[in-house]
Amino acid sequence: MKKLFKSTFFVLVVFFSQHALIIAQETEALSLDGGNLEDQFDYIIKKSNSYEAFQVVKRTWLYKVKSNSLDSVKALRDNIVALENNVQEQQKEINVLKSSLQETNSKLEIASNEKDSFGFMGTRLTKGTYSTMVWTIIFILILALLVMAFLFKRSNSVTVKTKGALRDKQEEFDAHRKWALEREQTLARDLNKLKQKYKGLD
Repeated sequence: MKKLFKSTFFVLVVFFSQHALIIAQETEALSLDGGNLEDQFDYIIKKSNSYEAFQVVKRTWLYKVKSNSLDSVKALRDNIVALENNVQEQQKEINVLKSSLQETNSKLEIASNEKDSFGFMGTRLTKGTYSTMVWTIIFILILALLVMAFLFKRSNSVTVKTKGALRDKQEEFDAHRKWALEREQTLARDLNKLKQKYKGLD
């Protein structure tokens, strides 16, 4: 019985050694220290050992991927906060421009009710000259408002995409954590069964 056990053990050791060598060659380009999260998960899957329908993964790898995932989530959150602050600042500037535009329109309406000629900073201006000047200011303000609206729309789009990416990463991380926990529990049960089995053989 012991000879059979030793022979079986030797065959398993040779098999797993060959399997580990093949996986090492396939995954030498992958690493847990670089690349995106998908590459890191591929590294773990290819680098880990197989047992029946399960993959045996080192805890240090799981902790490393967890740390990398949390770092990615934190970076995305920081980016979202920065973008939201930027959007708020742009909204304030848009509000200021709107207020300035309303004030300019009010001044234009008052000026249109005045005489054709009036004093302005020590000089006499015609209504046409004043109107041209006011409309130039309005045009500049409208142009600035359109630019700010475009920037706000673009920042809002980036914020929405970033939030979506963060949500996807969080779901991916939660699914992986659940999967890893279930696999660890299954492996623990299988290990206990094997221990009981070998105790019975002795």
